[in-house]
Amino acid sequence: MLRVLLVEDEPDVALVAATVLEEAGYHVTVASDGRDGLDIAMQEQPELIVSDFMMPRLSGLEMIQALREAGYARPVILTTAIAEDHLPRHPGYDAYLAKPYGTRELLALVEKFRQRMGLG
Repeated sequence: MLRVLLVEDEPDVALVAATVLEEAGYHVTVASDGRDGLDIAMQEQPELIVSDFMMPRLSGLEMIQALREAGYARPVILTTAIAEDHLPRHPGYDAYLAKPYGTRELLALVEKFRQRMGLG
């Protein structure tokens, strides 16, 4: 079962996304800010991370940079309402999902990475 870390500071968004992913058969852990997301990712080493960009304590990009520097090489999906061309270059994420996103979009992207990794 694919283990997904969802890092999202908006409780309603986190609840909907986590519920949809769990109903699709994924094991989901939720973190409410970038610092908690970093700590959980380092401890649990999930196969995939879905992270918001603008969050307290550490932004999504700061969290991703710290993870990459620590050797985390698994896929990271960044979600944000900011247009991708306004984000810093070489951000370290593997896919961009514009907010507000639909649950189908989220599931399709997660499934794409699951297939790439060859996980059943």
